[in-house]
Amino acid sequence: MPKEVKVTCDQCERNITSTSNCEGWRIALLNERIPSRGGLVTLMSSHPHLDKDCYFCSFKCLFDWIKRQ
Repeated sequence: MPKEVKVTCDQCERNITSTSNCEGWRIALLNERIPSRGGLVTLMSSHPHLDKDCYFCSFKCLFDWIKRQ
């Protein structure tokens, strides 16, 4: 059985997994580590700034979420 993934807006909790239109968009903030280029690097404490990847259905929801943080 295939795994079903449901994506919801982190602000309003609207289901944004798929759309009934021919095209749809969602905004994603991805918590992704940037690799070093190699060579000499500075070792420092680092932690993700987001607890998880975040998804939003609109700029309004993104801005409202930022205000809450």
